[in-house]
Amino acid sequence: MQIIEEIANEGSSFFPTIEFFDELNVAMTPDTLFWDLTDLAGNIINERERIEVSSPGTSLTLALTGDDLDAMGDDVATRILNLYGTYTSSVHGSGMTFLFQAQFSVKPKVGG
Repeated sequence: MQIIEEIANEGSSFFPTIEFFDELNVAMTPDTLFWDLTDLAGNIINERERIEVSSPGTSLTLALTGDDLDAMGDDVATRILNLYGTYTSSVHGSGMTFLFQAQFSVKPKVGG
């Protein structure tokens, strides 16, 4: 799992970029691509479940804002981006599945 070092601020906007690589560590473009936003327990955040990316490329920059970045309390919250779909492998052919996860933190705003 990739750890995104930048910390998102509750009530702000956050733009993580994810790059996709195949089994040979070569940039690849997914044939299908979906993403979810969860907490560490797997609970969906802000109904961000099975969001389809209509024209995937070798990288994806997500715009997270509003309730996507709700820390839900006074502690730093951990969020997981799950990106998954299919791709065509130069080694193994078409229809190969992938799952990529990236973790980041959301710092709660001070003073409610």
